[in-house]
Amino acid sequence: MRDRCVRKQLLAGAAVASLLGCAGTPKPVDQLADSQAALRSAQELGARQVPSAALELQRAEDNMKQAQDLMAKNDNEKARWQFERAKADADLSIAMVRRQQAQDDAAKAQEQLKAVQQQTQ
Repeated sequence: MRDRCVRKQLLAGAAVASLLGCAGTPKPVDQLADSQAALRSAQELGARQVPSAALELQRAEDNMKQAQDLMAKNDNEKARWQFERAKADADLSIAMVRRQQAQDDAAKAQEQLKAVQQQTQ
C-alpha cells in the first residue's frame, strides 16, 4: 500500500516536472529572424570584400550555426544569447563596411578637390 502511494507521488512529480519542462523558455524565433536579417544585410553590403568586416561576418555566421544547433536541442535560453551575439557581430560587420565606404568616398572627394584646384591654378 505504501509502495503504491510512493509510486503515485513519484509519477505525479514526474508529470509536474514534465509539464514545467515544456513551459520553459520559448524558442527564440524573433532573435533568429533578427540575426538572419542582419546577416543578409551584411552580405548584401559586401562585407566579404572588407577584411575586418569579413571577420565579423564569419563570427556572426558561426554564432548563428551554434544558436541553431542549440535551438534544435531545445536549449532555447543559450540559443537566444547566441542569436543575439550573431546579430551583434553582423551589425558590427555592417558598420565596418559603411565606415570603409565612407573612407573611400572621402578619398575620392579629396582627389576631385585636388584636381579642381590644379585646374584653377
